[in-house]
Amino acid sequence: MTPQLPDATTDESGSDELKHALREIFDSQILNYGDYNLIFAVNDRHEGRDASGARVAKPKYFVIGYRWQPAEIMVAPVNGHTLTSGGVPVELNMTNLSHAVQLTGGDYEVGTNTGRTFRFGVRPEVRFSPTPERDFLLDQAEDHIDFELFMQAFIAMA
Repeated sequence: MTPQLPDATTDESGSDELKHALREIFDSQILNYGDYNLIFAVNDRHEGRDASGARVAKPKYFVIGYRWQPAEIMVAPVNGHTLTSGGVPVELNMTNLSHAVQLTGGDYEVGTNTGRTFRFGVRPEVRFSPTPERDFLLDQAEDHIDFELFMQAFIAMA
């Protein structure tokens, strides 16, 4: 089932509806999905190419699932235009983690020992515009505090 994207809004109910849609994306792909706290992450610095081949900013979106025990991150890519899965989720834990660092500016980079690397930023409030006609303000301030504490511990364990 494809989650329904709420109508564009900046009020709290739109934020809650968007959180629900992102949870559906994560839950549909991850075994034991209820064990994870979720946060929306963006790689604003990702580049792609347009139809002419020119380099353009092309953000990548993720739903990051994390749990404290055992310490683990699940990175689930999100297609920002359709609000559906954007790829195969990747699990990072102490058995396959090659590195976890906080980058200048507060973003993170995590990687597996098989060569998969993810860069992302997590903010208390995120402006998400899947199309020019749709614009959402996602409030994840409470989740952001817990995630920052988790990442400090995760980085220390790496």
